[in-house]
Amino acid sequence: MRRQHWFLVAATLTLLLAAFFRLWLLSDVPPGLAQDEVLDAGMPAYILAGNHAFFFRQGFGHEPLYHYFGIPFYLALGENVLAARLPAVTLGLLLVALTLRWARREFGSGTAVLAGLGLAISWWPIVFSRVGIRPILEPVLLVLFAWFWPKRPYLAGLFLGLSVYSYTGARVVFAIPALLAFYSFLTRRGKGEKGGKEVRGAVIVLGVALVVALPLFLTLRADPTLQQRVDQLAGPLEALQDGDAGPILESVVNTLGVFSFTGDPRWTYTLPERPLFDWGTAVFFYGGLLVALWRWRQPKFALVLIWLGVTLLPSAVTPQSPSTVRLVGALPVVYVLLGVGGTAVYQFLVNKKLFRGLERPLLAVVLVALLAVNVYRTVNDGFVRWPQAETTRLNHYQTVLLDIARHWRENPAENLVVADAFFEPIDRDSLIFNLGNNPQARWVQTGPAVAGAVVWPVGGNGRLYVPEFAPIHPTLLASAGLSQEPLFRSEAEPSFAVYALPERPLFSGTRLNPEVSFDNLITLEGYTLYPLESEKILHLITLWRVDAPLPPDLRAFIHLVDEGGHLVAQHDGFDAASAELQIGDRVIQHHVIDLNNMSGSLQLYAGLYTLHDQVRLKPVGQSMEIVVLGAGINIDEK
Repeated sequence: MRRQHWFLVAATLTLLLAAFFRLWLLSDVPPGLAQDEVLDAGMPAYILAGNHAFFFRQGFGHEPLYHYFGIPFYLALGENVLAARLPAVTLGLLLVALTLRWARREFGSGTAVLAGLGLAISWWPIVFSRVGIRPILEPVLLVLFAWFWPKRPYLAGLFLGLSVYSYTGARVVFAIPALLAFYSFLTRRGKGEKGGKEVRGAVIVLGVALVVALPLFLTLRADPTLQQRVDQLAGPLEALQDGDAGPILESVVNTLGVFSFTGDPRWTYTLPERPLFDWGTAVFFYGGLLVALWRWRQPKFALVLIWLGVTLLPSAVTPQSPSTVRLVGALPVVYVLLGVGGTAVYQFLVNKKLFRGLERPLLAVVLVALLAVNVYRTVNDGFVRWPQAETTRLNHYQTVLLDIARHWRENPAENLVVADAFFEPIDRDSLIFNLGNNPQARWVQTGPAVAGAVVWPVGGNGRLYVPEFAPIHPTLLASAGLSQEPLFRSEAEPSFAVYALPERPLFSGTRLNPEVSFDNLITLEGYTLYPLESEKILHLITLWRVDAPLPPDLRAFIHLVDEGGHLVAQHDGFDAASAELQIGDRVIQHHVIDLNNMSGSLQLYAGLYTLHDQVRLKPVGQSMEIVVLGAGINIDEK
């Protein structure tokens, strides 16, 4: 087979292998959408609504280029998991293809194929080609920079500058042309005019990149509050400024060891402490690194070494290192060095003829064995152990929302109510992306940290989904007329329970006559006051009806006032997501107040306010901003 044909076949098979590992079980690995994925997936709609920027404030600060890249996927696919993750998949495949092409031009077909195979089957590049977040764009743009370097410095500078709009870690890339200029200056002796041209080319790249990136930096200078994430990662550098070099030395050592000694300490993208390579594969990487150091006078190896050193910096100067996400800019050169090491070993064995003509088959066996080890390691660690780990599913990905969406699709009802330990609008968006449509779900907060609420959607036929980490208090369950045993409980971790909601609340407490409307927005229909138990914990249930669209930060308050008119205890909380409620919905809110160390007669008052301005809603037809609940309570002196 001719060499050109051999490379085309090998590159095609490599890309097919890469596509398999990036598309296989795409909805299940990672196990559910992370909040960052939901945020990024929602940005195309935000941009199409007319919101354009060189830097977005969302998510503690985001570079914009990935979000613009996601617009065609959003327009073609809508709001679903594919639209969230396919942009990253596409960029991951493009990274493999571009690296194959660039590595072949600079280092030969063998190195290119080995580099491509490494990118195709290794977990590090795979996970960032599956998670729908922006970092994978950085190495794609850096390979494009390398492709046009050194013959077309203006285009090289364009792509280098654009990389700054991809991910925060790319802000160090200006050091690459600066160091290339210094390198060319040092080595130009004996090159004459060519040496001077290389220096000028590197300066042009740097200048163009700075001009391209200038709007971003002017935006950040005008409003430093945009980039909160940078401030969150400044710990080691701040310690160094104060004279303490310990944190940054630790980060540097951890980052340098990431290839075979240390690993990312977090569960976010991999098993903690998992090095990038097994030791067999690491030998080839270190071999390639030694070759590059030995041949540093060759510009192509100098570029690889400078590129690697610069892109290690974002992890080396920040906490919780090594960070695989902050190292993402090094992806292409790490696997090119792996290929360089493999071809160097092959050439050494062939030239020395140490195995009497059996060098090629022996090396082929070794490479196939390493390929099998890496595939097994990727499948076992990345597709089995990591996504099934409770920490991954519970703390880093909204796995339970994916499971709820699947159960809801198989068992639909007219109305959906979802409980969460702490509701945020991004949870609603995550459920929408998992379902592929908007079920107009109502949301409530339950669990140990809140008193909790239950919503009865207007129209009835509702189902309440409650994750295991946000269980409903027994008092609230009893007040809502719900069985202690759910209709269904899932087996996966974290599990969830499903309850059938009666058409209307089975409310047996005190009905207000007349009912009290607050600004014609929401009406207090009644309440239930439970007898004090020995531990003096007051349980109060209030029943509300929604009459109009509500402010998103609505809060209810219960005040207990003594005989002298002094406020002695209170509970603030409205644990139904008020912005998601619809006219006609009813809400049962649980209030829990500790009355220990109190005695005497106390009066209960109820009211509503908006959190952002602390303004109370006014009861219609009343002069006061509060409602008196019954005759109050008496606490035994003990």
